[in-house]
Amino acid sequence: MRDLLFVTGVLISALIALRRPVYGILAFICVSLLNPHSFTWGFGRTFPFAQTIALGTLVGFIFWREKRALPQQREFFLLLALWAIYGISTIFAMEPQKAYLYLVLVSKILLMVCISIFLINTRERVLLLMKVIALSLGFHGLKAGIFAVTTGGNFMVWGPEGSFLEANNAMGLALAMNVPLLYHLSKTEQDCRLRWVERAMFFFSYPATICTFSRGAWLALAAATGLIILKSKHNVVILAASLVLVPMSLPFLPERVVNRYDDLQNYEQEQSAQSRFWNWEFCTRVGLGNPLGGGGFDYYSLQAYMLYFPEFLKRWPGKVWSCHSMWFTVLGEHGLPGMTLWLWLMVSCLLSIRRLRACTKKDQDPVWAHHVDMLVGAFVAYIVGGTFLDVAYFDLFYQLVAVVIVSKECIRQQDG
Repeated sequence: MRDLLFVTGVLISALIALRRPVYGILAFICVSLLNPHSFTWGFGRTFPFAQTIALGTLVGFIFWREKRALPQQREFFLLLALWAIYGISTIFAMEPQKAYLYLVLVSKILLMVCISIFLINTRERVLLLMKVIALSLGFHGLKAGIFAVTTGGNFMVWGPEGSFLEANNAMGLALAMNVPLLYHLSKTEQDCRLRWVERAMFFFSYPATICTFSRGAWLALAAATGLIILKSKHNVVILAASLVLVPMSLPFLPERVVNRYDDLQNYEQEQSAQSRFWNWEFCTRVGLGNPLGGGGFDYYSLQAYMLYFPEFLKRWPGKVWSCHSMWFTVLGEHGLPGMTLWLWLMVSCLLSIRRLRACTKKDQDPVWAHHVDMLVGAFVAYIVGGTFLDVAYFDLFYQLVAVVIVSKECIRQQDG
């Protein structure tokens, strides 16, 4: 029965998307983040939920009657250029078959991101998109947070099976990035009942993130929390209370959390951290050894290690790891052009958010001001966590890039 209900709901959403593609893209993002197939047990387990809604949205977009103006924002063109670099590096990839499959996966993400840029073209739609993202991820935070608390934090939190959130690192980072979204969303929510739901999602996202046992996610959560405290009217009081309460709570933390924290402090002796440093060296050698195109997507193999960093195999015989850092991932897989464009996109988004903040002060729009703070917190969490995680092609990051583009476009149209 559960499978039938989920599949029927998705099919109805796909039909609605044929006439209302804006609804379709919001439903697609919601389904992509919620991953309803993970809540089914029968034929729904393999049903293409997101692909079905995506198809309806694409067809609806083709016949959409609203005006579709090309965004006149540099981030949009940087995104397209980066997509082209991904394609070029695939042509010269060290592992052509694996690279092609990965390119198809990333292209699907970028295609829907571009569609959302055209469809989410008003302030109201932008705010609605942010709410869909926050509540969808907040559901996972609430569910996983309750699980973490009731089990005493002794079990690892994973994301929905078969999704880009499945790995504990990905789940942890997504929840950390979502914390500022939930916080600022609850500040502007008009519905009292929904506001309490958002607050519950916000608070339970903390134990959920901690119990992913992802140290990168912990750092991202700390960065996002720091920004929230700085923006709070009572930041001094909150900071002082944190300095007192956090040390007092350490003896009550589960042993597994404490051990993981000790690893974070003593990274010089921890083998996992040391292997990451060595792997960063490997990815750097591949990127600089192939400066124009890198090694292509997913080039990691024993042959690549033997060619570029044989010392690694002497210390960790037979081991093959990915870069464990988005910066080194892009450098190793796409060379200097890819790294340059990717960094330019990141910096451009941060500069644009700064400009958006100036515009909100001019408009004196508190809702839009909180929207900008959401973006700041999410991007900072992504940058901090992504330094230690393989999230260069994280869906959520590219969707937030789309939000920056559309937000700027709304301001441009308003001023124009």
